[in-house]
Amino acid sequence: MSSDLSDRLLQATNLDEFLSEQGDQPMGKILSALKSEVDRLVGCDIKAADHLATGIEELAKHLGDPVPTAFAEASRARILHLSGRYGEANALYENAVTILRAARLTLEAAGVRIQQVDASMQMGRYTDALRIARLARRTLARSLPAKLIEPLKLVKLGQLETNVGNVYYMLDHYKQALKHYDRAHEIFKATGDETMLAFVDYSRSNIFTEMDRPDEAQALLERAASAWDGAGRTLLAVQALYNLSYLQFLRGDYSGALTGYYRARERVAELGSTRLVAWCDLEIAEVLLVLNAFDDAAESAASARSRFTELGMPYESAKAALVRALARMGLGQFEQAKNDLMEAREVFRANGNTTFTAQTDTYLAELALKRGEAAEATLRAASALRIFVRQKLAVRSGYSRMLVARAAYQTGDRSKAARIARASLGTIETVFAPGVAYQCHHLLGRIERDKGRSQSALDEFRRAVEMIERMRVGVAADELKATFLADKIVIYEDTIAACLEDGSQALIEEAFGLVERSKSRALADLLARYVRGGFERDLQAPEKGIKNDARARLARLIEELNWYNSHASLEDDKGNQRHAQTADHHRRAVLRCEREIAKVFRRMEIEDPAFTCGHQDLQSTATTASDLGRALEADEVAIEYFTTGDDVSAFLISRDGLSVARAISSKRDVEKHLMALRFQIEKFAYSPSYVDAHFWQLKGAMDQCLAALYDSIFLPLEGMLNGNRVAIIPHGALHYVPFHALCDKRGYYLVDRFEISYAPSAAVLDRCRAKNGDSNDGTLVAFGVPEQGTPNITEEVRALRAIFPDAIIVAGSEATRENLLRLAPRARFLHLASHGHFRRDNPMFSFLKLADSRLNFYNLLDLRLNAEMVTLSGCHTGVNNIFPGDELHGLMRGFLGAGAAALVVSLWAVNDRSTAELMSEMYTRIRAGATKRAGLRAAQLAIKDAYGHPYYWAPFVLMGNPR
Repeated sequence: MSSDLSDRLLQATNLDEFLSEQGDQPMGKILSALKSEVDRLVGCDIKAADHLATGIEELAKHLGDPVPTAFAEASRARILHLSGRYGEANALYENAVTILRAARLTLEAAGVRIQQVDASMQMGRYTDALRIARLARRTLARSLPAKLIEPLKLVKLGQLETNVGNVYYMLDHYKQALKHYDRAHEIFKATGDETMLAFVDYSRSNIFTEMDRPDEAQALLERAASAWDGAGRTLLAVQALYNLSYLQFLRGDYSGALTGYYRARERVAELGSTRLVAWCDLEIAEVLLVLNAFDDAAESAASARSRFTELGMPYESAKAALVRALARMGLGQFEQAKNDLMEAREVFRANGNTTFTAQTDTYLAELALKRGEAAEATLRAASALRIFVRQKLAVRSGYSRMLVARAAYQTGDRSKAARIARASLGTIETVFAPGVAYQCHHLLGRIERDKGRSQSALDEFRRAVEMIERMRVGVAADELKATFLADKIVIYEDTIAACLEDGSQALIEEAFGLVERSKSRALADLLARYVRGGFERDLQAPEKGIKNDARARLARLIEELNWYNSHASLEDDKGNQRHAQTADHHRRAVLRCEREIAKVFRRMEIEDPAFTCGHQDLQSTATTASDLGRALEADEVAIEYFTTGDDVSAFLISRDGLSVARAISSKRDVEKHLMALRFQIEKFAYSPSYVDAHFWQLKGAMDQCLAALYDSIFLPLEGMLNGNRVAIIPHGALHYVPFHALCDKRGYYLVDRFEISYAPSAAVLDRCRAKNGDSNDGTLVAFGVPEQGTPNITEEVRALRAIFPDAIIVAGSEATRENLLRLAPRARFLHLASHGHFRRDNPMFSFLKLADSRLNFYNLLDLRLNAEMVTLSGCHTGVNNIFPGDELHGLMRGFLGAGAAALVVSLWAVNDRSTAELMSEMYTRIRAGATKRAGLRAAQLAIKDAYGHPYYWAPFVLMGNPR
């Protein structure tokens, strides 16, 4: 009836006609029915509810009577309430109650008060909420005769019990809350109202979530979502699914949680709920925190806080401040983090929420530990622990104990630290809390190591790694896989060191496996898809691939980025005539596009199988030393470097087996030598006359830096090498070292004696060797984009046609991204000669310049290659940001991910003329039958003889399959 009545009201040509249609029905009954329809619509379509509320307001104005005005105000309050504008809603509720009571419509007044209970609670006015609930209960008690209870009155009583339970939930009085929920459940069960039962189930699920009973919470949420969906209460169903995403988060399925939150955010935005959009932003920020994506977490938390503040929701705004504080803590912004935490704590304390006050204290304890303030950390964590124990919150109790244990260890009290860490593990024994468990096991491992109990230490470290591996299974997006390890690498390092202390072959092999497991593995997972043909299946089944709307949005953003980049470049080319304001506008637009592109891509990675191998495939990417040894040639050795603390060590893998050289150098010393090397290379940016005048001094200084690096990281291994072919797997800053150019004290470079190739990990090397491309078909495809500073590019690409008569040469204005995507899949060898630029601030936007755009990682997403080798003949094309876990983010990642078996890339800004000659020499030898590694070495030797200085002949490295 309510729906038909509202339709007639909204469709009526004039209000007198609508009123005449109602005949002798009491106006109070008509208005009450219309208000009930608003209450229903806010749960499924807040825009439709708003439209009806406007109709009721017009009707009230037409009637000019206080009672219709009260129903109109109560209807409008309901819209404001569900939109998160609680203060405005509360004022209208209060006025409506006053009018309805004066008109002796006490049951209707009670119904409005029941809704006012929730609005007051949402503003953090818990005392007011309980006072209003008592008033509503008295009214209902007077109007509910013991022998004749009308269903409508029962429903109102059930709603009241539910809302009162919610108030007690916010006050952390869980037993009291459950008592009221149970009363509501009995009422709605008796009336058979499935929709209202869903409200009770939803509310009870929150209690069970807080009490570490996720299975029960999940069952209740699924039942509520089903009931609401069946009743057409779309917004409420989405809210239940949103809470299910939170349960996924608690269980460690971070990708599933993010997917759920992103989808929920889109849906609630469409339905017009600003409040739920803010909640989605807040929960997304919490997931990103766990993954150490602190910049994005801070941005999402700030967005949530801004919305909550605008909606007049101080409690929720404080929660957003709490999350932003944790992000700032991760970024090292300790003072800003403390300010946010103290501000949030005061809000929670003032509102009587002891749980969140205590939770804030645990974060203040974490901050104190980071600042070396162990006494402060102990006080904060112990205070929180007392509250969590009293409330029987296992995970939070375990976390608080773990903080007290860490503080004890920081002060040197190992016995106390061990005792409390074990107590923490006992607290969380029956719940899923790997984030607490891995820290406890790591701490216990360090304590056992300090006591000289090496086997016990190793056992604890292994358990810590196991917990981390369980957590990382739930991470899908490449970038998030990399950031996730940022604060956990030390645990792998401690475990590796403990394995090597024993010295047995079995533990050396375990240590090698740990080094590989400590890498982010995202690129290895991606390459594994090519080996298994996964991308081909994705392309043949587009319905399983990237969503068209996400693809289209990404394409639009990339086009927009290209447009702003082009205009920014044009403005910069004006020199003194450039308009600073216009240039700043373009620069801000570029940064905005880059941020949006990264967000869209991450969303695609999380949700789409074409971007990740899936959780079940994660373990398949592990490569053992035996696997790699079988793939190597008889006279080939792979050297995989790794660090434990400040020590640089290395594994040597060959067909004969695995060995290890421990503590061959200091990481600090290597970084110092590498900094000196960079300084020498950068001198070639000076004028040509300077280089000519100081050539021999420059060469001597460069050789000295290379010799220092040779002594540190290669000389200790040289006696262990049995062949002249070496695959280097660097670690950390060693990715920037030109190993082939290291020289001994006699002045001989490693390139004089060895064929050297590179790989970011053993797993990536194994994948690249397994997908060498089709050597029987295809030709060389070369793109050349010359400009004023690189005139020899034209000569470089033309020379390639003399070597490959059937080569496809694309130069100048024809060297566009569209032509690259069209021609590159046909290439056996793909050669790109262009200006390259490395973005240290945002490596995924490092680029090669094409005629119409900048070719960055995101521009390569549509590229599919079957090439044996891709050569990026430009400056800095092999420079990547090295994320924790040795995950490379830059151009090289894009081409390997597109299917290249090998890459030839540069480590520094290259000389135009010597590069053209080196490329011609390399391809001549490869065309004659040399392997890629041998061809590059021969070319480097030739250019070395002609030019002398390593700046000219050593910038290029071969990454991937060397054959």
